[in-house]
Amino acid sequence: MHVEIFIPEISKLTTKTKIEEGVLISTIQFEARVPVGNLARILNLQRQGAPLMASIASPQAPMDLQFKDLRPKDVQTEVPG
Repeated sequence: MHVEIFIPEISKLTTKTKIEEGVLISTIQFEARVPVGNLARILNLQRQGAPLMASIASPQAPMDLQFKDLRPKDVQTEVPG
């Protein structure tokens, strides 16, 4: 199961990077208006030790970033002709 908690707008994004045991570790910080219930869900998942992932999206991204179109495995793509 995949659940997403949507944060419609972020601002004041900053990053810090350090090297730890030969690996780059980045801290990403930003401000956002997050409903208390959503924040509570995120913190609860963290307390339970559940794996967490983050995705940053932007309508500008297709013009600035290299990306790959992901499709569900059950969708078959056929080329006409």
